[in-house]
Amino acid sequence: MTYSGENPRIQNPLTPEESQKHIQLPKGFTAELFAAEPNIINPIAMTWDERGRLWVVQSMDYPHELENEVGGDRITICEDTDGDGKADKFTDFATKQSLTTGIVKVKNGVIVSKAPNMVYLSDLDGDDVMDQEEILFGGFGIWDTHAGPSNLKYGFDNKIWGSVGYSGFENTFEGEKVNFSRGVFRFTQDGKSFEPLGQFNNNTWGLGISQDFEIFGSTANNNHACYVGIPMKYYDYLGKKPKWAINADFIQGHYEITSVDTIPLQQVDVRGGYTAAAGANFYLANNYPKEYQNQMYVNEPTGHLVHLAKIVQDGGGFKEIDGGNIFASTDSWTAPVFSETGPDGNLWVADWYNPVIQHNPDARGMDNQIWNDVKGEGNAHLNENRDKRHGRIYIIKHKKGKKSSIQSIDPSDDKALLAGLKSDNIFWRTTAQRLIVENKKTNLRSALLDLAKKKEKGNTGVAAHALYALDGLDELKSDDKASMDALKQVLQNGSIASKTGAIPLIPNDEIGSELLSQSGLLEDNYLPLRKKAILKASELPETPEIFASIEKLSNNNTDQDKWITAALNVYMKVENNEVISKNEVEMIIPSAEDAAISWKYTTEKPSEDWMEEDFDDNKWLASDGAIGTPGLNANIKTTWEEDEIWIRRTIDLTESIEEPVLKILHDDDYQVYVNGHLVKEASRSNNKHELIKLDQSVSKYFKSGKNIIAAYCIDTGGDQAIDLGFGKVKGFQADKVISLNTVPQKMAFDDTLIYAMAGQKIELKLKNIDEMPHNMVLIQKGSLETFGKIVDQFLTDPKAAESNYLPKSRYILGATDMLDPGESGVIRLTLPNEPGVYPFVCTFPGHWRVMQGKLIVSPRGTYMSKNPSAPMVAIMGGGGSHNFQEFFGVWDGKILSEGGRSVNYTEETEELASWLDKTDLLMLTNNKPFNPETKSAILKHVSEGKPISINHPSTWYNWKDWPEYNRTLVGGGSESHEKLQEFEVEVKKPNHPIMNGVPKTFRITDELYRWKKDPKGTPIEVLAIGRGLESGEEFPVVWIVKHPKARIVGNTLGHDEDAHGLTPYQTIIRNTGNWLLPPK
Repeated sequence: MTYSGENPRIQNPLTPEESQKHIQLPKGFTAELFAAEPNIINPIAMTWDERGRLWVVQSMDYPHELENEVGGDRITICEDTDGDGKADKFTDFATKQSLTTGIVKVKNGVIVSKAPNMVYLSDLDGDDVMDQEEILFGGFGIWDTHAGPSNLKYGFDNKIWGSVGYSGFENTFEGEKVNFSRGVFRFTQDGKSFEPLGQFNNNTWGLGISQDFEIFGSTANNNHACYVGIPMKYYDYLGKKPKWAINADFIQGHYEITSVDTIPLQQVDVRGGYTAAAGANFYLANNYPKEYQNQMYVNEPTGHLVHLAKIVQDGGGFKEIDGGNIFASTDSWTAPVFSETGPDGNLWVADWYNPVIQHNPDARGMDNQIWNDVKGEGNAHLNENRDKRHGRIYIIKHKKGKKSSIQSIDPSDDKALLAGLKSDNIFWRTTAQRLIVENKKTNLRSALLDLAKKKEKGNTGVAAHALYALDGLDELKSDDKASMDALKQVLQNGSIASKTGAIPLIPNDEIGSELLSQSGLLEDNYLPLRKKAILKASELPETPEIFASIEKLSNNNTDQDKWITAALNVYMKVENNEVISKNEVEMIIPSAEDAAISWKYTTEKPSEDWMEEDFDDNKWLASDGAIGTPGLNANIKTTWEEDEIWIRRTIDLTESIEEPVLKILHDDDYQVYVNGHLVKEASRSNNKHELIKLDQSVSKYFKSGKNIIAAYCIDTGGDQAIDLGFGKVKGFQADKVISLNTVPQKMAFDDTLIYAMAGQKIELKLKNIDEMPHNMVLIQKGSLETFGKIVDQFLTDPKAAESNYLPKSRYILGATDMLDPGESGVIRLTLPNEPGVYPFVCTFPGHWRVMQGKLIVSPRGTYMSKNPSAPMVAIMGGGGSHNFQEFFGVWDGKILSEGGRSVNYTEETEELASWLDKTDLLMLTNNKPFNPETKSAILKHVSEGKPISINHPSTWYNWKDWPEYNRTLVGGGSESHEKLQEFEVEVKKPNHPIMNGVPKTFRITDELYRWKKDPKGTPIEVLAIGRGLESGEEFPVVWIVKHPKARIVGNTLGHDEDAHGLTPYQTIIRNTGNWLLPPK
């Protein structure tokens, strides 16, 4: 080898033939060159079409964005026309592309990831040249170009799968916001649906699907093997995830790479390990010895190698064992970035072939360092040594490998399609499936059903591919006996791969419940399969058979496998016990947000006993309030700039903390100690104080008298912050209490129709005045008959009496004990957010069919008076940037319901219009647009002299197509506001009824709207102003619009709980309601 330059001294590039001599492979393997420069340069991703032709993304723009409007990337079709094993025909399918990092073949073209967009490039006339470019969706971040989308592939479910790094993704699909980064995802080919699947912990550039349809991935930095055991959707019912809620596991079995290069590797961090891991594809064909099959291959370009990550079962999940390398080079330019099973049944490797691999600018150095800290576009360092002239594609072959029996598949050849579906090569199976679905080959229905039911050879998952082909053709339906019989056959008798693949295809209805319970998969000894069956059961109606299986599993989960435990918790919809709201907590040890406090602190590492009571902290500094980056949080008054900090406080306690709650502000990772005992540790950051309910066992660490509260925090990047306090859980505070009795001599409740609101905290009290035992069990809506069958089955168990005749069904929302005559019991719960009819029953043997009642749960923000002639209040919410329903509908609605008013809340403009004829008071809190009918209905409401309260977002200039609204109803509007922070409110008209009982001045944490009166608008009378503490600027916050026909009140206050929970704000809302609609 020859070298050029000094500091850095760089090896000169080798010819492809010379470089091949430096490649080392296991015995029996060879690496054959398929294509190289000048035809292929900087290959970053590749795929193949149904003709077996290689499609390569040549990325000339990466890592910097294009400098003009014409991109430098191209997609090239490479063909071997003479059969000598090397490409000799190169066709540019698409040129002038930019930042193209992923590619997957679809009908008439390819889908490519080109951040910020996912794009369909189509060939309309079949000449192998792109004719049309269609953006399917956008939303990928581009601030760091090596952290965008990559590794696109056609999934077994007929969707497109991919990975994305920390540049992230943000968009809205079907009305739902998606904000996702550092993980793997899938989307429909039309781009209308997007689902995050697994989230990892750093920059992700790898996605792999095993032969058993299990999901894996890799991250660039020190996590080269990741496993997605439970897709993210199963935790959607949770807010903040508890520790048990595992989505992805980091399963790498080793840190070190096994490089064969004798020259020190050019690695900024994770030196000697995986700092640029790319790809996680599995080898899924039969040309290699068994030990290489169904294993994951991870590229490490800085190590010049392709690593064999051996994946083995580990309980309900998997772990990685170091399998060494299948490809490694002493050529320091060799840089494998992509490897995948090709049409010939061999592993193909894309060699970036470049001396510069490291992306980010970084000041950390080494001898002969090639990178620098000069930042360019795409968050990549500028480097004149980045090469734009080389690239190679290799095929790794084994001496005992056979030539593929399939060279291409004609989409019109049914026999070829079915043969492809039965191939031992994943490429042909997936390609045949894709062609069947894309070309709507419904004529193959019968053959696909037969293939699904046929006994499989080996564990290739052929039957599952046949089922997914049927599903893609919309020929797999729960009301179609033939397709359900085929699905049943696979679930009961298929290979592990096919059973695993088939589970998601079980329909989410009672037929699906029957299929699953009959399959035996809930009791399968292979735990990854059992786990998937439990997860599927969580989506199905709970039948007596499924209940029995889950109960047995719960009782027998003695080894506490983390994946099985998590799946069972998902099935039972176990909540996060750490989550608690501010109004449920009484602070005992204040944080800087609660009181003026001071911490002792140091940024120099102390001795190991720093958190103990006897430690001497007299030489530590003293803080004023919270510590961190100035401006990050209003309570930070002491600056912290170093990487680490240790803090302590001495507190005297006179009371116990039985149910402790930690209140903490942290940026980033922290550990909290009480009297030397670690009580909580967590990572990441939160620049607002959050509340975390701790395990009750923590209470024993607090003592009467002197207590030492200590914490350690480390900054992992960006801002810094640390502050904390402790509180305790208040007693259950019900929003509503409902009392019932049993009826003597009858199996009945004395009230069989009761009412509450979605999300309310309620107490259901039952007094048993009958002469036999009774209980009260509240269950999910629509579950009465199914739950009753579960009860009947459970009561046949001789031990049922020991459980108070109450099965552990997920349908149960709450239950009293079994009450003897004269006893009372109570159910305390927060109701589901979904309105509807929720049955309650008694489960004493023989009672449930007769002893029933209904809890009618109305939508949140709905407070209905029992008086049918009660005055009606309508609240309209909806739009962006606010939790409309919770704060305006529920919190403000409860206040407005005082005095016997009924309150209805909606976010639907059509619904509001239908209410207004019967509405006495209208409260507008929305920023979403109105349709013409609703606009007319609102103006009619005002013209009839009916009052309006216009609050917070509705005082804005929201609707340019409705200027009359702001001019005549609001009297003006806002177009900006100060940041969310504390400001002062001053009452200007203390004698007005709306200001009755409101302090002359008070402070509120809110958005100070820069509201201005319209000079041509309806006159107003300002009742209160807001004054910025920093700016000193003053703006109206509460005013009366002097409309000639109706009373109207404007109020810009009310962004979130800090405002709505404040007593002066609540007084203003109460007084506004009483002034606009006096109670009767």
